[in-house]
Amino acid sequence: MLKGPIPLKVIKTERLLIRPVRISDAPLMHEAMKTSFNELKQWMPWAQSLASLRDTEVYLAHGERLWSSPAHDGVEQPLQIMDPTNRIYYGATGIKPANLSIPSFEIGYWVNQPYANKGIITEAMNALTRFLFQVLKAKRVEINCEQDNVKSSKVAIRLNYDLEGTLRNHRLNASGQAVTQSLIYSCIDIAKLPPMLYHWD
Repeated sequence: MLKGPIPLKVIKTERLLIRPVRISDAPLMHEAMKTSFNELKQWMPWAQSLASLRDTEVYLAHGERLWSSPAHDGVEQPLQIMDPTNRIYYGATGIKPANLSIPSFEIGYWVNQPYANKGIITEAMNALTRFLFQVLKAKRVEINCEQDNVKSSKVAIRLNYDLEGTLRNHRLNASGQAVTQSLIYSCIDIAKLPPMLYHWD
């Protein structure tokens, strides 16, 4: 069982860096949220109004502290998805322990809209899933999305995650105005993932 902080500095793929958040990311992240606001608002409860730059700095400062603290069930540790130069902001993800005694994890994601439909999120989640199994010894990684969020579910499908079921009347939609369903996808064997090269430090 993982006792201390998650041991991760960076995950690298051919196109991407996936790394813990930094407060210095605030300008890039805030600009990406502005650019992607209309899409994010449809699916993300936290994006019902646009965060200020100061709000983004506060969030990132908290995220930095999480990465120097022991992991806890239900507490997501936020990650950025960047290009290899660390200058282009592609999107965000995170590692959320579901049950560290197993261990099992949940992952989520959003993409900076100018870089949507380029396979970036699928590549990032492939690498992140591999890291969770190979380094943190995960027995299960889950993707949970709203039933109507087709783009999100397609990421899980492209990764050959298994659709375990539909949870009916399981969540409120992003605006909190309607009850909707959740799709639960899981991976318990990385041999099913599309092949890729990645490494981590």
